[in-house]
Amino acid sequence: MSQSSFVARDDASLSKPALAAGRPESAVDMWLGQQLRQLRKQHGRSLADVAQACGMSVGLLSQIERGLSSASVKMLHQLAREFGVSVNTLLRNAEHTEVEDGGRVARAGTHRYIDLREKGIVKEMYTPPACRSMDLCRATIEPGGSTGNELFVTGQGEQIGVVVKGALELWVGDRVVLLNEGDSFCYASSTPRRWRNPGSQVTEVIWAISNINQTAGDGVQPPS
Repeated sequence: MSQSSFVARDDASLSKPALAAGRPESAVDMWLGQQLRQLRKQHGRSLADVAQACGMSVGLLSQIERGLSSASVKMLHQLAREFGVSVNTLLRNAEHTEVEDGGRVARAGTHRYIDLREKGIVKEMYTPPACRSMDLCRATIEPGGSTGNELFVTGQGEQIGVVVKGALELWVGDRVVLLNEGDSFCYASSTPRRWRNPGSQVTEVIWAISNINQTAGDGVQPPS
């Protein structure tokens, strides 16, 4: 069987994947939430402590950390202040400062970034502001970088990816495939999955994501 074919793996951690209740509608919400949770733990702060300091409920902060609720720009500023970082550190270009051609054009240098250095992942969001049903992003994954050991899902729709550099180990349920430069793949956004860079060089992957449930005015949104 070729490396590009899905094969079953005996991995006890996958027999009963730990999926959080609810499904993030946007990968941006998921990545941002993970980053906020990591910062909170690094500072030794409890959910209740941070929520009270930021003037929000514990339930809302928990939802944001799990990617089930979008953080408003105001909330991002409050959380950034509590953790002693800039908003740009959490999510560079969270708002498009320049709108061209009715939001149908996004120039180089204005794209959003999702920075998860602890996971070895940085994502650049290419989606112009006017686009509501599709997202496009490039993920740069350091050697050993990964989404973690647990499977995750991100709402509805479909995703297509292509490895433009390096290698990607993609787990879908209890099956895994090793993808190399030039290989492409697809799956439903509701499919439990995880992925990592198993190689010794940086991996770059471009994803196109349909977001059939997204509507205008959802706050800080784009994809995975």
